[in-house]
Amino acid sequence: MATKDQTVPQRNSMSSSQPMPSGSTTNQRYRYYNPVSKIHSLIHNLDAELVHLCKQCSVPKPPSSSNINAGIHNSSYGTATLAAAGFGSGAITPHRGHYDQDTVDKLLARARSISTPRSASGANTPMPLAPDAQKRQLRNVYRTRVIDAYRNRKIFTVYGNYHTVRRALLRRGWLEKLPASRHAKLQTMSEDSLLEHARRGNDYETVVISKMINHFPSFFIWQSKGQRDLFSEVRPFRNRVRRSQFLDFSTKVGLVGCAEQERWYREDGVCGMSYPRFYRLGGNNVEERMAFIEDYQQTQARSLLRHIKEHKPEELIDLDKGTIMSTNLDYALAKVKQMIRQAEHYSLDDARVKPPTPTEIVEIQTFMTQSADILKSQAKFRVSEKVMTEYARLATQYLDQIESLRPDYRWDGSRNLWILKPGYQSRGIGIVIRSCLDDILQWTSNNQNRKYIVQKYIERPYLVYRTKFDIRQYMLLTIGDSKVTVWTYRDCYLRFSSQEFTMDDLRESIHLTNNSVQKRYKNKQNRDPRLPKHNMWSLDQFKAHLRHVGAPDDTWSNIYRGFQQNLVAVVMASLDETELVQNAFELYGCDFMLDEHYNPILIEMNSTPDLSPSTEVTARICPIAIKDCIRVVVDLANNPLAPTGKFERAFEVNYNINNGADVHHPLELNGKQMTIFENLPSKLKNSNRTRMFHKILNNVKVSASRKLDKIKEAPAKVVKATASSKKKKSSKSAAGSKVSFAAPSEQVSATQQLVPKTILTSKTRENLALQYTAPK
Repeated sequence: MATKDQTVPQRNSMSSSQPMPSGSTTNQRYRYYNPVSKIHSLIHNLDAELVHLCKQCSVPKPPSSSNINAGIHNSSYGTATLAAAGFGSGAITPHRGHYDQDTVDKLLARARSISTPRSASGANTPMPLAPDAQKRQLRNVYRTRVIDAYRNRKIFTVYGNYHTVRRALLRRGWLEKLPASRHAKLQTMSEDSLLEHARRGNDYETVVISKMINHFPSFFIWQSKGQRDLFSEVRPFRNRVRRSQFLDFSTKVGLVGCAEQERWYREDGVCGMSYPRFYRLGGNNVEERMAFIEDYQQTQARSLLRHIKEHKPEELIDLDKGTIMSTNLDYALAKVKQMIRQAEHYSLDDARVKPPTPTEIVEIQTFMTQSADILKSQAKFRVSEKVMTEYARLATQYLDQIESLRPDYRWDGSRNLWILKPGYQSRGIGIVIRSCLDDILQWTSNNQNRKYIVQKYIERPYLVYRTKFDIRQYMLLTIGDSKVTVWTYRDCYLRFSSQEFTMDDLRESIHLTNNSVQKRYKNKQNRDPRLPKHNMWSLDQFKAHLRHVGAPDDTWSNIYRGFQQNLVAVVMASLDETELVQNAFELYGCDFMLDEHYNPILIEMNSTPDLSPSTEVTARICPIAIKDCIRVVVDLANNPLAPTGKFERAFEVNYNINNGADVHHPLELNGKQMTIFENLPSKLKNSNRTRMFHKILNNVKVSASRKLDKIKEAPAKVVKATASSKKKKSSKSAAGSKVSFAAPSEQVSATQQLVPKTILTSKTRENLALQYTAPK
C-alpha cells in the first residue's frame, strides 16, 4: 500500500520534463496542483492555435480530433473545438476556398458557443470559452472570409447613403470596405474591442471586417462624380465614366457639344437626337452670339406668321386705328423663304453668319419693334381683310414647308420664349425664362461665371389635363473589355407641375417640373382632380391615360424607341472623347418631354440622378432600378445568361484599344490591317483624351477626313523600331486615305467615302472647352 510520501515521486515522474522548483514539500504540492478548468482552457487554446496553423498551411481536411488529443482523457472535447472552428463539417469548400452563407452563420455561432467537457459522472457540463480564445477564433473566421473575398474580387466600397447598392452586394457575399465617414466613431475603436461586441450582421462586425480588409483594394466602387478614382490598377466596377468636359452630356455645355457632333452618326431607326436649339452665351464667342441673334430674329418672323395663321383676319386688322403696316409681313415672309432655301440647299456659306448692312440693320430693328407690339400688345394691321386673308394663306404655306424640313420648329409658338440655364448646375438652380433679346444678352453678360446656355423653350408641349410634365428615363452605360453597351430601362415615371400651364406667367412653378422645384409649391386648388397630389405618375398610369384619350395602340412603343434613339445618339457623339476604362459604368437620369404628336424631346441628362423615395412612385421604381443595375454590372460579368431585370440593350459598340502607337498600323479592326499614311506633322498631335474613333468601330461610319485629324504621332522609339519595315509596306500606304471604318458586314462604299464631312477639329473643341469651362 502506497504511503503519502510515495505519491510525490510519482508526480515528479509524470512531470520530469519540467525543472524541479526549490522549496518545501508544500511548495511542490502547489506547483503541481492544476485545476480541471485550467486544463480545459489550455487544451482549448492549443486547439485554436492548431486550427489557425491548419488554415495557414491550406490543409483541406484536418486530422481527426482523436489523433490530436491522443494523450487527453476527454477526446470529445477536441472534436468539439475543431467543429467550432468549422472543420470536419464541410464549412470550407476546398476547391474554391469559399464560405456558404448558412455555414458562416453556423461557424460564427459555434465560435461563440460553450464547450461541453464530460464530468466524472458522464454528464455534459457547459463550460464558457476563454475570452482570448474566443477573440482568436473570431479573428480567424473573419480573416478567412476577408482572404476569400479578396481572392474572388468581392470587396466593395459605397460612398453615400446608397443602402440598396450596399444590401445588394452583401446578399451576393461581398464584404464592405468602409469609407472614413461611415461609422466614424466605431472605426476609432481597437480590433479587440470590436470583437467583444461583434455579432452576426451588426455594426461592430462590419467595422472589424473593414479594418481587416483595409489593406486590400475595392473591386466595386460607388462614388461621387468629383471624387478621385482609386485602385485603377485592379480595374474595379466603378460607377463613373470619364470624358472631356466639351462632350460630357451630363452637363448643359457638354450636351450642346454632343448635339453639334451627333449629325455625323445619325442613322434612321438607330440613333438621332431630337433636342431644342442650344447656344453657349456664357463665354466670349462672338460668332456663336451672332448665330443666336440670327436665330432669334428668324424665330420672331415665324412667330409673327404663326400669330397670323392662328387668328381670323378680322381679328388682326383695323383700317382706322391700325398702326402696323403690311411691310412687316413681307419681311417675315421673305425671312422664312430664305430659311426654306437654306434648309433645302444647305452649304457652309449659308451657315456662316454675315454682318448685316446698315440698311438691313434699320429693317431688322423696325421689324423687331413692330412685331413685338403685335405679339405682346395685340397691335392691329392697317390693311384690308382681303389682303390679310392672302397673307394668312402664305403664312400657312411657308410654315408648313419649313416645319417639314425642320421638325423642331413645330415646338415653337408665337411668343419667342427662351430658357436660360447655368451650364454646370442642376435641380432648376438659376434657370430663368426670357422673351426679349436685350434681356437675354444682358442676363448672360452679367452672369459670365455661371456659363449660361440659352435653349429654345418648348411653347407647344403635350399636356395632361392642361398641365406640363416631363418623363424621367434611366440609361445605363457599361464598358467591357471590347464593347460599350447602352442599356435603357423599360420603366419610367412622369413629373407634373403644380400649376396649370400658361404662357402668360413665366414663374418656375408653372414651367419647371423638377421635383426639387415643385416640392416647394402647393398644388393649385382649381387644378384637375385627376392629377396626382404628389405630382408623379407611374408608367402604367400614363399608358392608361393614353388609352383614355384615344391615342394609337403603338404610341408608347414609339415613344420608347424615340428615347433609345436619342440616348444612343448622345453616347455615340461623346465616344470620341470618352475614357474607355474596363468595368466602368454609369447610371444616368434622362429627362424627356413630348410634343403634340407624342414625339420625345431630350431636355437634359444627369449623372447623379435622385434615387431617393420622395413619393410612392419613386419609392417603388428607384430601388428596383438600382438592383437591376447591379444585375447588369456584377451578375452579367460572371454569367452572360444572367437576368438583367428591366434593363435591355439598346445599342452596342465594338472597339479595339491599341496601346502601342504605330504610325504604320494606326488602326486595326477585326484583324484587318489599315495604314493611313507614314509621316505625320506635329500639328496633328492630340491630347490623351481624344482616343476613340481611330480605335473603333462596328456599325459606325466615319469619313476619311475625320480619320486624318485623329491619328496620333508615334513616339520616336516606335518609329526607329519600325524603320526597317517601313520600306516593305510603303507600297500599301498610298491607299490609306480610302480605308473604311465600317465592320466587314457593313463596308462603306467608295462613293460614300468621297463625300467629305465637316466636323469640329480637336483644336477647336479644346479651345471651346477651355473657354466655357475654365474657372473665371
